[in-house]
Amino acid sequence: MTTDIMRFEADFETPPALQDFIGLIAIAALLAAIHFFAPTSLKEALVFDYAQFRVYTLFTAAFVHASNTHLYGNLLGYALTIVYAYALCLHSDGFRWFRRTTIAVLIAVPILTNLTSYVIISSQYPASNPVSRGFSGVVAGFGGMLLVALYRFIRLKFNKDLAWAVGLSLFLLLMQLIDLRYAGGLRLSVTGLVLLGIVLVFGQYLYQRDIVIDERADIERIGIAAGVVVLVGVVLAVLVLGLFPQAEALVEDGQFTNVFAHAAGFLWGLVTSSALFMFTEGLQEVE
Repeated sequence: MTTDIMRFEADFETPPALQDFIGLIAIAALLAAIHFFAPTSLKEALVFDYAQFRVYTLFTAAFVHASNTHLYGNLLGYALTIVYAYALCLHSDGFRWFRRTTIAVLIAVPILTNLTSYVIISSQYPASNPVSRGFSGVVAGFGGMLLVALYRFIRLKFNKDLAWAVGLSLFLLLMQLIDLRYAGGLRLSVTGLVLLGIVLVFGQYLYQRDIVIDERADIERIGIAAGVVVLVGVVLAVLVLGLFPQAEALVEDGQFTNVFAHAAGFLWGLVTSSALFMFTEGLQEVE
């Protein structure tokens, strides 16, 4: 009888991929539920008011949105980043890292992002007392996670030196895109530094390694990896353009797009994801 029960439970055990899907959908459902069904008084109590500085709102403010458009934009950014990060982990044996990092980004990035934004705005604009709300800082954090997921993928398929060269180059190109957005054109100093950084990092990689491509399988593998890099690059570029609107669109209908929080979210997402990657790799070496 006990054996039959255990067999029945094993037959109906939820597959890990389905568990992941349910968990990721639950995050989006929570955001929508708070926005559409929570009382206004509760939502106002959850936002991060710089003047009052209620500590718990450093975390809860990420789950409140000012409008339907605000919510839908963040859900789209969340879907883009998390789906591609999951797909990369699917093909690089990265489920343990993905799950731990997703939870860490959800918990740590809102707090770190709001604290960073508070320090910057309070020091640079002391007369202002803004109210912060929205999931965009966390979405930016998931963008940082996506970049680390790409690093993991390239490292597994090739080596860590190439992964570093690709990851750093893509990061520099994203910084170039942000500068292009606000400078109104290419600035020789910035573009020159970006290109110099890319040339140096790839030049060092090519100098240290003898690259030999003599099999059809190598060419196909490189072609697939290049396609993945381009695709992730496009996703991150779209994300960056959404998180960093043009200067004249930073304030609309009295709402300020907090680009400081978006930048902080992306960087904290990078740091958190990288730390969890090193921790997970260390555990695997021990095992």
